[in-house]
Amino acid sequence: MTTETPMKILFLDDEQAVLNAMRRSLRREGYELFFTTDPDEAVRLIGEQKIDVAVSDHLMPEMTGLEFFALIRRLHSRVVRIMLTGQADMETTVRAINEGSVNRFLMKPWDDAQLKSILQETARELAVRRQHEPAPANILPTPAPPTTIRRDAGGAIILDGEGAT
Repeated sequence: MTTETPMKILFLDDEQAVLNAMRRSLRREGYELFFTTDPDEAVRLIGEQKIDVAVSDHLMPEMTGLEFFALIRRLHSRVVRIMLTGQADMETTVRAINEGSVNRFLMKPWDDAQLKSILQETARELAVRRQHEPAPANILPTPAPPTTIRRDAGGAIILDGEGAT
């Protein structure tokens, strides 16, 4: 992550009022923010927008935060996961860590300063991680150009040499 590329954060909560409060709190922080009440849309956005951080409520009607993070862990393991909940008991906490690889917890009602601090720390951690990531393996070397190009008796083009296939 460079200074030109802001951290992309997705917020998933079944309460629109929570999402609106998050938007107001973070609108001037320099992040690219995404908000949804729909877990399916959240999964789609994570893939399409290359989201860096997912913040999700736990108790939602369509899918729990645990289920959401377990899915994200399988599909997009690089995404940092932060659970926002008002009902964090020990069993939920352990399951969130073990099943969803949740990185951080934030209790409702949250403290804006704590939220901003957690996101700033996460941005620093992501920047360090990206500096140490190897170059993408799917980039193939450019083949050498053919040494000769000629036409055969029928007019077809024939490439001869090191780069020809």
